Amino acid sequence: MSRSVARAIPIAVVLAIVALGLVLIAVAHWRRGTGALAAAMLLAGGLRLVLSERVIGVLAVRGKVFDVTFYVVTGVAMLVLALGVP
Repeated sequence: MSRSVARAIPIAVVLAIVALGLVLIAVAHWRRGTGALAAAMLLAGGLRLVLSERVIGVLAVRGKVFDVTFYVVTGVAMLVLALGVP
């Protein structure tokens, strides 16, 4: 597998989950859709934490600590929203 294909896999998986979440929201399943978006953010944070700079690709925006913190805080906030709003 080439390096460019390996770099595309993490973002492709995250974007596929985001697309699923947006489709769920569009068909009036906002709670499940928001949960899927939260899962995508948490997955992005986990991938950013464990994968190297060479493999992570465009999921690396700033420094590793900032990226992981941002992804996890945003994912948890979205999960709280999905589970907490009546």
